Amino acid sequence: MLENLEKEYYRLEFIVEVENEHLKREMEISIQAGELVGKLYDEILKLYINPENPETLKSLNMLCVRLVFCLYAEDSGIFGKRMMFHDYLNKFEAEDMRRALIDLFQVLDTKIEERDPYMKEELAQFPYVNGGLFAEENIEIPNLNEVVKELLLAKASEDFDWSEISPTIFGAVFESTLNPETRRSGGMHYTSIENIHKVIDPLFLHELKEEFQKIQAISVVKTRRRKLEEYQEKLAKLVFLDPACGSGNFLTETYISLRKIENEVIEALSTSKYEGQILLGDEKHNPIQVSIGQFYGIEINDFATTVAKTALWIAESQMMKQTEEILHINLDFLPLKSYANITEANALRIDWNQVLPKEKVNYIMGNPPFVRKKGTK
Repeated sequence: MLENLEKEYYRLEFIVEVENEHLKREMEISIQAGELVGKLYDEILKLYINPENPETLKSLNMLCVRLVFCLYAEDSGIFGKRMMFHDYLNKFEAEDMRRALIDLFQVLDTKIEERDPYMKEELAQFPYVNGGLFAEENIEIPNLNEVVKELLLAKASEDFDWSEISPTIFGAVFESTLNPETRRSGGMHYTSIENIHKVIDPLFLHELKEEFQKIQAISVVKTRRRKLEEYQEKLAKLVFLDPACGSGNFLTETYISLRKIENEVIEALSTSKYEGQILLGDEKHNPIQVSIGQFYGIEINDFATTVAKTALWIAESQMMKQTEEILHINLDFLPLKSYANITEANALRIDWNQVLPKEKVNYIMGNPPFVRKKGTK
């Protein structure tokens, strides 16, 4: 047996917990997405006048974040229909795509009522995003070429579905792919979802799930409903801080976990006092109370800060979709209403009370970066 271990290791799989197939699929897609973004980054970087300039790299990072948001938005339905971003850019020659992107980013940051009434329909069809993602108009965008157009429209849009990515994994992969410091240090570094749960499950998640199960076991319908409503309010008041949040994977996974519980609560509340009869949701009333505004982070790297906010927005979108499916209603994701409280600062020097007063925080968590000194083992 042992001499054949190399070929027959699969026989020992019963000893370890086999990963959930859905999680494995999300991880594969998220890593593929990171590789796509890395290729885009490399090709666009070649087109800048001063590719070594720190301000150039900052602009390129922001450009990549915006492109990823647009690719995700068209695949997930945030923009209203699939291939919307693709079809808009596909009308332009490669040398005209720079101007097309500048115009689009400006429109995405402009409220509908404040737009030029004579704006072309190809631009006017895009919604107002808000959230500050498209607010900076002075980011440097180079003239693009056919290689970038092919990568962006064929590989990253036509051949890839961004709606299936895991924001927890992708945020870290994205930051690792594009952060020059991380690239120099040898590739991607991120905390797996499994390891995140080794921290957050015993810290608060097990307790919350047990509380929910006890409420579900209450036989008196009115009492159970009241307890469920109180429990949902409790979830919406919990506040979390990651003082070294990086690309926000601890915050993102915690948000997703909390929203999964809330969706179970919403499903339980959607059942009327007459057991078995389902009450449909009300589109005018947003049943979601948990928000990304409950999650705070501190991160020294400006790019990782932006990625963390974007990962939380993507997670918010995905969890809202699940709520829609439970209640059979449509909820408006845009304009972005929740603000991700990620502060760009050195956590070792800033007073954390400036980010979040200590009396308001319920849980502090995360995985601080440990870098060994030169010459140590």
